[in-house]
Amino acid sequence: MPSFIAAFPESELENNASRAIELGGKKVLVCRAGGELYAVENRCSHQEAELTGGRIRGCFISCPLHGVRFNLKDGEPAGQLTRVAITTYPLQITNGVIEISIDA
Repeated sequence: MPSFIAAFPESELENNASRAIELGGKKVLVCRAGGELYAVENRCSHQEAELTGGRIRGCFISCPLHGVRFNLKDGEPAGQLTRVAITTYPLQITNGVIEISIDA
């Protein structure tokens, strides 16, 4: 069973927005898209740039460097620049606080 680490209150993240955090030495980007919350590795697999500040449309985040898009549900890339998925992390809400599991 995965262990979850408290990140920040759910109310602090607006729709179509993201917030970069570090948990257990891993850079994580928490995103809210279409009202749903997702946690992904804060690293584009194309040229290792952080995804912080990337535009969220539908269930995808675009890398601010070259526009590579990643599906927030499974980390799969869309487009031609990379075929390498990014890591996604399970999350849950407990008493209004986003909790993320970085165990893998």
